[in-house]
Amino acid sequence: MSRTHVTGEPRFINKPALTLFELFSDFSLLKDKLPEEQKDKVVITKDTIMAEAQGMQLGVKVAERQAPSLIVMEEYGNVPFSFTLKVHLKPLEEGCELQLELDARLNMMMKMLLGGKLKEFVDQFSSKLAEGLNQ
Repeated sequence: MSRTHVTGEPRFINKPALTLFELFSDFSLLKDKLPEEQKDKVVITKDTIMAEAQGMQLGVKVAERQAPSLIVMEEYGNVPFSFTLKVHLKPLEEGCELQLELDARLNMMMKMLLGGKLKEFVDQFSSKLAEGLNQ
């Protein structure tokens, strides 16, 4: 297995870091924040999210919470590879900065298929998440 590390672009969120931390501490609160076109592709419970992205299902569950600046998630469900997703929240004077960090453990074939697309996925997910949270 090969480790692939991707750091997404930071996104401004017009809410305090603690507010976002509380929101991510209970995933069910995110459902109303998703863009309308994404709602039918995502299943959310308090501790898990299962979403369809780029033709495959990806699920996450909360593995660790460090209020108010970090939430660590890991794979959940029938996911084709192991990963850890960190949500970093940095307080700003007004609002906060959200940044995603992905560590994936991929075999050589998966790395060839997905390696280049993971950065695109993380940035696209960050953008859609920021869009929903800034409403």
